[in-house]
Amino acid sequence: MVQRRRYRLGRRGEAARATRQRIVEATLGLHHEQGISGTTFRDVASQAGVAPATVLRHFPRMDQLIEACGALSEEMAPFPGPGALIGARSTAERLHRVARAIFTWYDLVGRGLEHLQIDRRSLPEVDAWFRRIDREHRSLIGLALGRDADDDEVTIVTALTSPGAWQSMLAAGLDSERAARSVARHVTGSGREGDIA
Repeated sequence: MVQRRRYRLGRRGEAARATRQRIVEATLGLHHEQGISGTTFRDVASQAGVAPATVLRHFPRMDQLIEACGALSEEMAPFPGPGALIGARSTAERLHRVARAIFTWYDLVGRGLEHLQIDRRSLPEVDAWFRRIDREHRSLIGLALGRDADDDEVTIVTALTSPGAWQSMLAAGLDSERAARSVARHVTGSGREGDIA
């Protein structure tokens, strides 16, 4: 009898974890579509196919749900790190790889990033996340440029690989790969696209 009870609790625990995961995934989808500020507990419940009380049982406060959603987002789509530089032999190659990795990340996070930029104004945790991403972005650009890069160079290349610059390049007809090659080529003066591996 004791074993049977443990089995039930185990299955209940699994069901609770699955429900929690479904709630977090539904929330992440809604944040992507309509932003954090535009998402309510009722929206999440409807999207996850559960009652609002179920959402509240797992996440009594919205900031807890936002934190869980942020952790899932980081797991699914972490901002690129120094690994993007592996195998690059020149500054042009390093810049190309870093720009490509960053632009690929923008592709992956898509419209959700636009919503987060709006939410940044009213949600301190989103602003803190952006400040961390900005530091990581700048650090990665510094690594790509090398030891001799000064702050102005890092600032300019960080701006050239910002979401706004990337969106402008896409609107002008470049895809992310061509945009990354163009950034590397123009920053280093390395000639035509074919010169960057």
